[in-house]
Amino acid sequence: MKYMKYIRRLAQMVLMLAALGSWSAYAIPILTLTPSGNVKGGPGQTVGWGFSFMNDTTFFLLVDGSFFCQPAQDPQFTTCTQTLGVYTDYIASNSTLVSPNSTASQSFMQGNPGMGVGQYTISSSAMFGAIDSGKIIVTYQEFNGNPFMGGTQASGDIEVSALASVQVVPEPATFGLLGASLAGLGLLRFHRRKRR
Repeated sequence: MKYMKYIRRLAQMVLMLAALGSWSAYAIPILTLTPSGNVKGGPGQTVGWGFSFMNDTTFFLLVDGSFFCQPAQDPQFTTCTQTLGVYTDYIASNSTLVSPNSTASQSFMQGNPGMGVGQYTISSSAMFGAIDSGKIIVTYQEFNGNPFMGGTQASGDIEVSALASVQVVPEPATFGLLGASLAGLGLLRFHRRKRR
Protein backbone atom coordinates (compact mmCIF):
# COMPACT_ATOMS: atom_id res chain seq x y z
CA MET A 1 0.00 0.00 0.00
CA LYS A 2 2.74 2.39 0.98
CA TYR A 3 4.59 1.76 -2.30
CA MET A 4 1.44 2.32 -4.39
CA LYS A 5 1.22 5.88 -3.09
CA TYR A 6 4.80 6.57 -4.23
CA ILE A 7 4.22 4.90 -7.59
CA ARG A 8 1.10 7.03 -8.21
CA ARG A 9 3.01 10.19 -7.29
CA LEU A 10 5.89 9.22 -9.57
CA ALA A 11 3.45 8.53 -12.41
CA GLN A 12 1.86 11.97 -11.91
CA MET A 13 5.26 13.66 -12.03
CA VAL A 14 6.20 11.77 -15.22
CA LEU A 15 2.91 12.81 -16.88
CA MET A 16 3.40 16.41 -15.81
CA LEU A 17 6.97 16.50 -17.19
CA ALA A 18 5.79 14.91 -20.44
CA ALA A 19 3.07 17.56 -20.78
CA LEU A 20 5.57 20.35 -20.14
CA GLY A 21 7.99 18.85 -22.64
CA SER A 22 5.39 18.67 -25.40
CA TRP A 23 4.23 22.23 -24.66
CA SER A 24 7.74 23.67 -24.91
CA ALA A 25 8.40 21.74 -28.13
CA TYR A 26 5.58 23.57 -29.97
CA ALA A 27 7.18 25.45 -32.84
CA ILE A 28 6.51 29.11 -33.55
CA PRO A 29 7.37 30.71 -36.91
CA ILE A 30 10.15 33.30 -36.89
CA LEU A 31 9.80 36.65 -38.68
CA THR A 32 13.00 38.47 -39.64
CA LEU A 33 12.86 41.91 -41.23
CA THR A 34 15.41 43.11 -43.76
CA PRO A 35 17.13 45.45 -43.28
CA SER A 36 17.10 44.43 -39.59
CA GLY A 37 13.88 46.30 -38.81
CA ASN A 38 15.50 49.76 -38.61
CA VAL A 39 15.12 51.96 -41.69
CA LYS A 40 15.99 55.61 -42.39
CA GLY A 41 14.67 58.17 -44.82
CA GLY A 42 14.10 61.85 -45.38
CA PRO A 43 10.85 63.79 -45.09
CA GLY A 44 8.49 62.75 -47.89
CA GLN A 45 10.45 59.58 -48.70
CA THR A 46 9.11 56.04 -48.73
CA VAL A 47 11.09 53.28 -47.01
CA GLY A 48 10.21 49.68 -46.33
CA TRP A 49 11.11 46.20 -45.24
CA GLY A 50 11.71 42.87 -46.87
CA PHE A 51 11.20 39.75 -44.78
CA SER A 52 12.18 36.19 -44.09
CA PHE A 53 9.45 33.98 -42.59
CA MET A 54 10.73 30.66 -41.23
CA ASN A 55 8.05 28.01 -40.75
CA ASP A 56 9.32 25.25 -38.46
CA THR A 57 5.80 23.91 -37.82
CA THR A 58 4.00 20.98 -39.44
CA PHE A 59 1.31 23.29 -40.90
CA PHE A 60 1.08 25.18 -44.16
CA LEU A 61 1.04 28.86 -43.19
CA LEU A 62 -0.95 31.38 -45.20
CA VAL A 63 0.55 34.79 -44.41
CA ASP A 64 -2.26 37.28 -44.92
CA GLY A 65 -1.47 40.72 -43.50
CA SER A 66 0.99 43.08 -41.80
CA PHE A 67 0.77 46.11 -39.52
CA PHE A 68 3.19 48.71 -38.13
CA CYS A 69 2.14 49.22 -34.50
CA GLN A 70 3.32 51.19 -31.48
CA PRO A 71 4.81 48.93 -28.75
CA ALA A 72 1.56 48.54 -26.75
CA GLN A 73 -0.76 48.24 -29.77
CA ASP A 74 -2.22 45.02 -31.19
CA PRO A 75 -4.28 44.99 -34.42
CA GLN A 76 -6.72 42.45 -32.95
CA PHE A 77 -7.81 44.95 -30.29
CA THR A 78 -7.05 48.44 -31.62
CA THR A 79 -6.11 50.32 -34.76
CA CYS A 80 -2.34 50.58 -35.08
CA THR A 81 -1.02 54.12 -35.50
CA GLN A 82 2.19 55.66 -36.80
CA THR A 83 3.67 58.93 -35.51
CA LEU A 84 5.76 60.09 -38.50
CA GLY A 85 3.83 58.95 -41.55
CA VAL A 86 1.67 56.19 -43.02
CA TYR A 87 2.29 52.42 -43.21
CA THR A 88 1.04 50.38 -46.19
CA ASP A 89 0.73 46.58 -45.98
CA TYR A 90 2.13 44.60 -48.96
CA ILE A 91 1.55 41.06 -47.68
CA ALA A 92 -2.27 41.15 -47.98
CA SER A 93 -2.06 41.61 -51.76
CA ASN A 94 0.59 38.89 -52.26
CA SER A 95 -0.89 35.83 -50.39
CA THR A 96 2.38 34.28 -49.23
CA LEU A 97 2.18 30.52 -48.56
CA VAL A 98 4.95 28.94 -46.48
CA SER A 99 5.19 25.13 -46.56
CA PRO A 100 6.06 23.12 -43.42
CA ASN A 101 9.73 23.28 -42.43
CA SER A 102 10.64 25.89 -45.04
CA THR A 103 11.34 29.61 -45.30
CA ALA A 104 9.80 32.26 -47.53
CA SER A 105 11.76 35.46 -48.24
CA GLN A 106 11.09 38.66 -50.17
CA SER A 107 13.17 41.78 -50.65
CA PHE A 108 11.53 45.18 -50.36
CA MET A 109 10.48 46.68 -53.67
CA GLN A 110 8.19 49.68 -53.87
CA GLY A 111 5.25 49.39 -56.26
CA ASN A 112 1.58 48.56 -56.63
CA PRO A 113 1.52 45.91 -55.32
CA GLY A 114 4.95 46.17 -53.79
CA MET A 115 7.12 43.34 -52.55
CA GLY A 116 8.17 42.66 -48.98
CA VAL A 117 6.27 43.18 -45.77
CA GLY A 118 5.22 46.79 -46.35
CA GLN A 119 6.25 50.41 -46.80
CA TYR A 120 6.32 53.50 -44.59
CA THR A 121 5.84 56.89 -46.22
CA ILE A 122 7.43 59.54 -44.02
CA SER A 123 5.47 62.78 -43.66
CA SER A 124 6.99 65.75 -45.50
CA SER A 125 6.73 67.73 -42.24
CA ALA A 126 8.62 65.15 -40.13
CA MET A 127 11.52 66.66 -38.17
CA PHE A 128 15.10 65.44 -38.68
CA GLY A 129 16.13 63.01 -35.96
CA ALA A 130 12.56 61.93 -35.13
CA ILE A 131 12.06 58.17 -34.66
CA ASP A 132 8.89 56.08 -34.83
CA SER A 133 9.68 52.91 -32.87
CA GLY A 134 7.36 49.95 -32.74
CA LYS A 135 6.94 46.55 -34.29
CA ILE A 136 5.83 44.94 -37.51
CA ILE A 137 3.08 42.41 -36.78
CA VAL A 138 2.42 39.76 -39.43
CA THR A 139 -0.74 37.64 -39.29
CA TYR A 140 -1.03 34.11 -40.65
CA GLN A 141 -3.37 31.11 -40.57
CA GLU A 142 -2.45 27.44 -40.13
CA PHE A 143 -3.72 24.80 -42.57
CA ASN A 144 -3.54 21.00 -42.58
CA GLY A 145 -2.37 20.62 -46.17
CA ASN A 146 -1.99 23.20 -48.92
CA PRO A 147 -5.03 25.56 -48.74
CA PHE A 148 -4.91 26.07 -52.53
CA MET A 149 -5.29 22.30 -53.01
CA GLY A 150 -8.06 21.55 -50.51
CA GLY A 151 -6.16 21.79 -47.20
CA THR A 152 -8.35 22.42 -44.16
CA GLN A 153 -7.98 25.44 -41.93
CA ALA A 154 -6.58 24.62 -38.47
CA SER A 155 -6.55 28.08 -36.88
CA GLY A 156 -7.77 31.66 -37.14
CA ASP A 157 -5.34 34.56 -37.43
CA ILE A 158 -2.16 34.14 -35.39
CA GLU A 159 0.42 36.91 -34.95
CA VAL A 160 4.19 37.00 -35.06
CA SER A 161 6.16 40.24 -34.71
CA ALA A 162 9.58 41.82 -35.08
CA LEU A 163 10.88 45.13 -33.73
CA ALA A 164 10.98 47.95 -36.26
CA SER A 165 11.71 51.67 -36.39
CA VAL A 166 11.75 54.53 -38.87
CA GLN A 167 14.23 57.39 -38.39
CA VAL A 168 14.02 60.71 -40.22
CA VAL A 169 17.41 61.77 -41.57
CA PRO A 170 18.47 64.57 -43.92
CA GLU A 171 18.93 63.57 -47.54
CA PRO A 172 22.55 63.50 -48.81
CA ALA A 173 21.86 66.66 -50.87
CA THR A 174 20.84 68.44 -47.65
CA PHE A 175 24.19 67.48 -46.07
CA GLY A 176 26.02 68.89 -49.11
CA LEU A 177 24.04 72.13 -48.96
CA LEU A 178 24.67 72.46 -45.23
CA GLY A 179 28.40 71.82 -45.74
CA ALA A 180 28.61 74.40 -48.52
CA SER A 181 26.77 76.95 -46.35
CA LEU A 182 29.13 76.38 -43.41
CA ALA A 183 32.17 76.63 -45.70
CA GLY A 184 30.81 79.91 -47.14
CA LEU A 185 30.27 81.35 -43.66
CA GLY A 186 33.78 80.31 -42.64
CA LEU A 187 35.27 81.92 -45.77
CA LEU A 188 33.29 85.13 -45.16
CA ARG A 189 34.53 85.28 -41.56
CA PHE A 190 38.11 84.67 -42.72
CA HIS A 191 37.93 87.57 -45.19
CA ARG A 192 36.47 89.91 -42.55
CA ARG A 193 39.31 89.08 -40.17
CA LYS A 194 41.88 89.61 -42.91
CA ARG A 195 40.58 93.16 -43.58
CA ARG A 196 41.14 94.23 -39.95
